[in-house]
Amino acid sequence: MVTVTVANTINAPVATVFGLFTDLEHCCERVSGIKKCEMLTTGPFGLRSRWLETREVMGREVTEELEVTAFERNHSYTITNDIHGARMDTHFTFEPQGTGTTVNIAFSMEPHTFTSMLVSPLGWTMAGKIRRAIEHDLMDFKHLAEGHTAA
Repeated sequence: MVTVTVANTINAPVATVFGLFTDLEHCCERVSGIKKCEMLTTGPFGLRSRWLETREVMGREVTEELEVTAFERNHSYTITNDIHGARMDTHFTFEPQGTGTTVNIAFSMEPHTFTSMLVSPLGWTMAGKIRRAIEHDLMDFKHLAEGHTAA
């Protein structure tokens, strides 16, 4: 299993930060790593929300179907997707820190087919790239929430 954890404190209240992170309608404008987002479910962001998200990965566009598999408003949520026999979970938590919010993002990838288990050691080579992508997304949200122009 590959696990990557990133945290940062954003100088904005929890409700504001949580709202920015869960506003999929505007994610392409706010997160430079996201190229396209297409909702597959209707209604507000919450448990069982599903969407197609397109990102540029190693020079090519990759589209994945994502689903919210755990949700607690203004506190945490988990996004899950299965790709090539591996389950990926990204767990977000939002904790008050003075007048700001500490955001923790924990990404894990666990193979669950024979083929994905054979190539799972390669996942560790991707951990650095995954960490940088998550850190970049988090900085985009930090700049946005704190009133700066997102990179």
